[in-house]
Amino acid sequence: MKKTALILLLALLEAGYGFSQNISIVNGVWERGKPGSVQLYSIDGGSLRREAISPVKEDGVFSFRFELAQEGYYVIGLSPSDIKDRYIFYFKPGDALNLRVLADSYELTGENTPENKEMARWHDFIFPLEDKAVYYYGKNSTYEDFFPLLEEKLKESEAYSPANTPNRIFNNSFEDFKRNDFLYNAVMFVQTPRSIHPKESDFVDYYKKINFPALTKNSSLLNYPDGISLLLRCYLITVTLDSSLSEEQKNERYSNPVAYLLDSADEDLIAGDAIKGEVEQRDAIDFKFADVNGKETALSDFKGKVVYIDIWATWCAPCRREFPFLKKLESEYHGNKDMVFIGVSVDRSRDQQIWKDFLIKESLPGVQLFAGDAANKSLIKPYKINGIPRFILVGKDGKLIFADAPRPSSGKIRAVIDEALGYD
Repeated sequence: MKKTALILLLALLEAGYGFSQNISIVNGVWERGKPGSVQLYSIDGGSLRREAISPVKEDGVFSFRFELAQEGYYVIGLSPSDIKDRYIFYFKPGDALNLRVLADSYELTGENTPENKEMARWHDFIFPLEDKAVYYYGKNSTYEDFFPLLEEKLKESEAYSPANTPNRIFNNSFEDFKRNDFLYNAVMFVQTPRSIHPKESDFVDYYKKINFPALTKNSSLLNYPDGISLLLRCYLITVTLDSSLSEEQKNERYSNPVAYLLDSADEDLIAGDAIKGEVEQRDAIDFKFADVNGKETALSDFKGKVVYIDIWATWCAPCRREFPFLKKLESEYHGNKDMVFIGVSVDRSRDQQIWKDFLIKESLPGVQLFAGDAANKSLIKPYKINGIPRFILVGKDGKLIFADAPRPSSGKIRAVIDEALGYD
């Protein structure tokens, strides 16, 4: 009897021990602002899916305990759309991660796996580019300083030593990860607001050598955050830099990316359904916010018109730099009964008076709405907004033409608006 009980006890202990080996643990301190929670995401088809959430204590401490569905890359951050507050790590069942999130980066603390030491080593290497491409607010970086740095880091990356951990799966996938991460930072820089933007002749060879057909076969993009979106951004860059296309042909591709994107890829196109879902026209997600007089106004109120939406905030310097171009653009279509310009402020609700005063000072055109604290749920998350200003273009039929439309300062915006209006 005693022997049987001992065997049962040992079996239970072994089962418990085995279970604990499958539990991964994250212990961290978030020292950037005071978020209410930190979240953990898996990467599913290039999109983020929440797996766990941890409240953040007053001293910034947070922690996760979770059981992995599979080994691979995961993201820790504040929200799926907030690219400025998220970092990528690698987990196997039973792995532990210890880190501190600093004012503009992160560092590992305590014991960590060889894989995440490699992830941190790469992050330290790429950070000078990421700092300009992602953390650009208030830094006024332009292509004039970014492109030389890009070429310098590209040359250094050729000598970057491969991962040499005991995990061959990670070592092999890490090569794809580095290429995708480098591409992401290069692309994000030229597609985020800047005080000046490069002309086609200003682009360095790295962008001109983006091999879009090869990217359509790169299944590792499905294991990279926003991988499908990155593929679409690369498509637009290759169109911009294609010297064989006339301006008219480029404008056609800008205004109707679906057919051209899918036609430009062969039968080996990865995640075809996911890409179609990202780019093909679909109903724009409706929202309703108050104007300066408190009147509730919805996007759907303007069905039958082309709607150009500016998502902005009074504190956003890149947003303010677009205002002169936005005013000029609005004046060119002023009086056109089929065209509407909407501005939506994502300032905090407590700053509503600041917004009202700002509207008077800047004399902003069009319909101006205030989202306040409802912005995250009703606008930012539904439209996957990861930075402002964000411009959205909606067609007369209420279908989304561009969830991330060309900015007013871009030479492309008039072509896509004219196309939506049905101009020849």
